[in-house]
Amino acid sequence: MPSASTVSAIAPYLSGPGAAVLALLAVLVGLYSVAVRHFVPLVAALGKRHLDQIDTLLCMQREESKVITKTLSSIDRRLARLEDLSDAARLQVNPGAMRPDSLAG
Repeated sequence: MPSASTVSAIAPYLSGPGAAVLALLAVLVGLYSVAVRHFVPLVAALGKRHLDQIDTLLCMQREESKVITKTLSSIDRRLARLEDLSDAARLQVNPGAMRPDSLAG
């Protein structure tokens, strides 16, 4: 058992600003430990899930792009066949109909 003089000599150190700094350091170490053990893995998992979603969206966009390109080329081929079947490719525009000054006459 410590004597009264020992306790009275140590008491200012246990209740003063030094003790507050030590208590603050202990709390900060505890918070750091909790953050590293729990929050960092949680944030990493959320980031990975977000990146996986972006990868999925990119794959879907590539597939859509392929389908759109295929559809547009099919439309282009059909239009070319229609132009060959009709005389739309051989039509000549009346040059007088295109001049705005012909209306002023």
